[in-house]
Amino acid sequence: MIQRIQTVYLLAVIILSIITLLSVQASFLGNSDAANYILSYKGIFQVQPTGNEFVKSVWALTALCTLIPFVAVLSIFVYKKRLLQIRLSIINSVLLVGYYGLLFIYLWQASTALDANWHLKMVAAFPLVNIVLTFLAIRAIGKDEALIKSLHRLR
Repeated sequence: MIQRIQTVYLLAVIILSIITLLSVQASFLGNSDAANYILSYKGIFQVQPTGNEFVKSVWALTALCTLIPFVAVLSIFVYKKRLLQIRLSIINSVLLVGYYGLLFIYLWQASTALDANWHLKMVAAFPLVNIVLTFLAIRAIGKDEALIKSLHRLR
């Protein structure tokens, strides 16, 4: 299980997904009042000297960000069923693409509602890295499956 390269790829996906979940993903700077806002897993908050003030919920993005590492963990632990592992990895890739779709929907809605310009943080690039790592894991799982099939052939 741990000795396979796809497990290393999937562990990296888990670590980067957790970092993405717990970090600030974007910031907003208001055009008219120069107010600062941040987008994190808790929601969109206005940054003030006395504390952050809640503006909007981003529960769908939070749910998606928590689902991605769970699917990757599940994919690691079904290592004996390689085809299921490939399917789970493909589902994880679709979830990661969906993350970007939801992120940009929330950014667009918040920027129009708050009259602010948004700026992505470096953490927002981690799901793109996760897509690449998941693709590499799918290739490695496919190679393992091809090797097992070749060993089961009659000669």
